[in-house]
Amino acid sequence: MKKILFICTGNTCRSPMAQGLFNKICADRDLHFTSESAGLCTITGLPVAGNSVKAAADRGVDISSFSSTSIEDVRVEDYALFAVMTREHRDVLESFGIPSDKIYILAENTGGISDPYGGSEARYRQCCDEISSALEELVRKLGEE
Repeated sequence: MKKILFICTGNTCRSPMAQGLFNKICADRDLHFTSESAGLCTITGLPVAGNSVKAAADRGVDISSFSSTSIEDVRVEDYALFAVMTREHRDVLESFGIPSDKIYILAENTGGISDPYGGSEARYRQCCDEISSALEELVRKLGEE
């Protein structure tokens, strides 16, 4: 089973939603992928944002027990692909020596997935919708490989 690592900044909003939604898609469609997530500027052990929990729950995904993981606490060699939210996240991963062909930017054509941190519950739901659409495109891409 191939592992994908979803990356955002704090690993309390976007990447936990992406991880939960992606794993549900894979389970529902019997796809041979699994995912985890991490943050570039976080510490390990922080709780997921409450509005992220609510937005994911609206889609039948429970991320309430999730806690953040710092990229520094991840074995990058364990992952086949790194799915990031923005070009800036890609740039940071490349500076760590991760090859660009192993990095995928979600919703790259529309500027990536913006950070809902501190926003309203509606903003988190909108972000979750954007992630969900971007994951459908990622799943199509993975199916082509």
